[in-house]
Amino acid sequence: MGSGLSRSKAFPFLLLSFFSACSPVYVARSASGHAGLLWRRRSIAKTISDPKTSAELKKKLETVVAVRRYAFDTLALKSSRDYETWTPVKGSVLTWLVSASERLRLRSYEFRFPLAGSFPYKGHFRKDLAEREAAELEMKGYDATVSGAAAYNTPLPLSDPLPSSLLSYGEADLAETLIHELAHGTVYFKDRTEFDEAVATWIGRRGAEAFLRERFGEDSAEMKDWKEGLTGQKRRDDLYRELKDKLAALYDGPADPTEKMEKRKAAFEWARGEALIRGVKLAEPINNASVLAHSLYDPDLAPFDAIFEKNGRDWPKTLAAFKAL
Repeated sequence: MGSGLSRSKAFPFLLLSFFSACSPVYVARSASGHAGLLWRRRSIAKTISDPKTSAELKKKLETVVAVRRYAFDTLALKSSRDYETWTPVKGSVLTWLVSASERLRLRSYEFRFPLAGSFPYKGHFRKDLAEREAAELEMKGYDATVSGAAAYNTPLPLSDPLPSSLLSYGEADLAETLIHELAHGTVYFKDRTEFDEAVATWIGRRGAEAFLRERFGEDSAEMKDWKEGLTGQKRRDDLYRELKDKLAALYDGPADPTEKMEKRKAAFEWARGEALIRGVKLAEPINNASVLAHSLYDPDLAPFDAIFEKNGRDWPKTLAAFKAL
């Protein structure tokens, strides 16, 4: 995964939240947004075979076809018709996600939906609506942040189209994002978003690496770009982890609430300064919500690697082990 991708990665089962939400207005807006994607979708196979299709678009869609085949045939992900079609969308963001947290504790605000369960985020197709909800949460005393997602995956019987927002990605990022999203259809536990994202992150990361190696070769430019992207991403991940540790120590410490609020401002300023020194970009505003939102996609992959090795690096056995967890 290239640097800068973590928060543009899709959020699983977004529409499950949409269609079981309590607010009729929210449901209507979300349903309308998703219906628009389905209405505009186009066949990937037909687009590739169309002589009017540009060489660049054709190449990206051929990568999508190859990644899906690899995900189902080699990685043993559950076969589906997701991303057999694609949909043109404006810009690089498909949906806007609101996340929130308590201000003196690293604890995510949970958005609860009947039937669907709880999620540490809520999606909107319009940025202004996401920002409005974030502002309302801030007024209630929470930290809040809004971030863009380039795609999402739903559990609906209708297959999801690939949004054109993903087609601006390089080969590596496109492969990882697709595999990550398809992984949610294979391993998923209700009300366990942190675990679900950790598993999908591992499958996306390791699956994309294997795909790139097989398709382009270990010494290819694509693998080189992939590794350089991981290096840049690690610098950012390390800074977020250090900031999270500082905040956790502060919030668990003996200082009174007023002092903690002042000291956390200093911690955020420290992070901004370190970001400049290390040459990485942090999401603004820097607060508990943005720190937790980032950590959702920066899990410790070592336990999953251990399970993979224990199962002889066999993908079907490894996925079965994940499901058993």
